[in-house]
Amino acid sequence: MQHNFIDEALQGHGSADDFLQAMAEIYAFPEVREELPRYPLWVSDVIAVIDYDTQLQMEGLDRDYDPSLLDALRRCGLSEEAALLEEITPDTPDDAREAVYRQLALHNDYDAFWDAVRSYIDRHL
Repeated sequence: MQHNFIDEALQGHGSADDFLQAMAEIYAFPEVREELPRYPLWVSDVIAVIDYDTQLQMEGLDRDYDPSLLDALRRCGLSEEAALLEEITPDTPDDAREAVYRQLALHNDYDAFWDAVRSYIDRHL
């Protein structure tokens, strides 16, 4: 088992924001995803939320979401976001999908969204 950016972030004793920024390294080192099961669940939750945000910004709201993401959002204190995503199914009409999309944190209180994630990290660091 090699030392990676997650190990460094966990040992770094930095702020929640430092940890959050470090987890974005998952895109530079995708092979680390295979090692996620050896870390506490909250680490995977943070990465899942980062993936969700990236996908949402790049592709929009174009699919139904995995229950594990919805659980991660709830554990981060983002139950309203999870509830909105649960409304999206493959059969959701475009106008209804657009209405949900406009209600997401990305278009409303984006700072509060990330504040909730940082608070979640703080509780575990």
